Amino acid sequence: MDVNSLLTTATDCLRFVTEFFEVISQSAPHIYHSALLLAPQSSIIRELYSQKISPVRRIVTGVPTSWDSCTASTGVETKDCHAVWSPCGEFIAASTVNGIEIRDPNTLERLSVLRFYGTVKSLAFSPNGHLLACTYRL
Repeated sequence: MDVNSLLTTATDCLRFVTEFFEVISQSAPHIYHSALLLAPQSSIIRELYSQKISPVRRIVTGVPTSWDSCTASTGVETKDCHAVWSPCGEFIAASTVNGIEIRDPNTLERLSVLRFYGTVKSLAFSPNGHLLACTYRL
């Protein structure tokens, strides 16, 4: 396996775990009962483990073709921190105390910093991942 294939597989694994963490953390068998079944058709994880999908379950319509934007929110010291994954999978935007950082999803290298004063309430990328919208409170 070459480095690019390994990186692509690792990225897909991260997306899988991020997307289905809540249900898997409650019940590990849901990896096979729902998570693999609901993973996008283009997912490497789905391709590698499709034979493990529970035969009792099936999706009639609506299996996604690719990963959607992934969002998360957590508290850090009395401040709310928000993060969102771009739909194209090329960026992660995360709020900080003084603005928003744009990071590479594979290396977490900081690509850009958008500085402003206020508390970020929500973040969202445009469908193509080229624009970032933010709501905040001063």
